[in-house]
Parts: sequence; C-alpha cells; structure tokens
Amino acid sequence: MRSLIIFLALGAAVTAVAKSGFFARPDSGFASTAPSLEEPQILAATFTSAWCSACKIIEPRLKIVRSQFSGAPVRFVEFDFTFGEAADNAPRAAALGMGDIYDRFKAATGYTLIIDAQTGALLDRLTTSDSADSMRARLTRAIEDASRADAQDAAADLSGETS
Repeated sequence: MRSLIIFLALGAAVTAVAKSGFFARPDSGFASTAPSLEEPQILAATFTSAWCSACKIIEPRLKIVRSQFSGAPVRFVEFDFTFGEAADNAPRAAALGMGDIYDRFKAATGYTLIIDAQTGALLDRLTTSDSADSMRARLTRAIEDASRADAQDAAADLSGETS
C-alpha cells in the first residue's frame, strides 16, 4: 500500500511538472529553416506525442524532408501533446498566425499541416500515407503556390499605386 501511495504521488508530481511546460520540446527539432531576412511563406506544423504510433512513422520521413528545405521559406514547428496539451502550445500557434487551425486540429496527433504563413490558410496535410518524396513534393508545391500568390499580390499593389 505504501508503494502505491508513493507511486501515485510521484505520478502526480511528474504530471504537474509536465503540464508546466518543463518537458515541452522547443522548435529546435523542427527549427526554422527560413532565411533570416525573409519571413517564411509556409508553416509545416507537426502535431505529435511520444505515445503516438503514427508519429513514429512520420518523424523519420519529416527529418529527411526538413534537411532538404534548408534555406527555403518554410518553418517547421512542432506541437507536442505527450503529457496533454502543453501550456505554451496555443499561444505559440496564435503567434504563428495559426490559432484557429490549431484549435481545430489539436485533438489528434500523427500528422503535419502545411499552412500559408501569410493568410493562415490550411494548404495540405502530410500523414503516414506520404513517403518522404511525397512530402517533399507537396511542400515544394505549397511554397510555389505561396510564391505565386505573393507575386500576384505584389503586382496588384504595384498596379494600384500607378493608377
């Protein structure tokens, strides 16, 4: 009985520390790969947890893909739900301009959302059914689409200034 009480007390202490954000992983694993002078055009937001089997499948593929986007206007971020929702997840998502999308998708893990960093629009979703090549192609397409949209916006702004 004494061992059970100690075990439960220890579990409660670990849970309290975890909920405080002590174990939260920073973006370092999914650090920004955007050039320092340019804002990212795309956010690749991974919803993960240590107990998620889909996460174990998608993580090595994402690691390969991240390394291939060094210098690209994409920022990889991670929201870790290992010990439930970390206290800093929602504020970080809001600061990234993806608060609404975070609120819609926070109930599950094991995927990466591709989000337009300028508009906050959900562009695509990477799952365990995507190979590393498929992930790379989908991210590349999202960056190209965002670049095209930025160019169209710039042209519209320019034509509005000369009229």
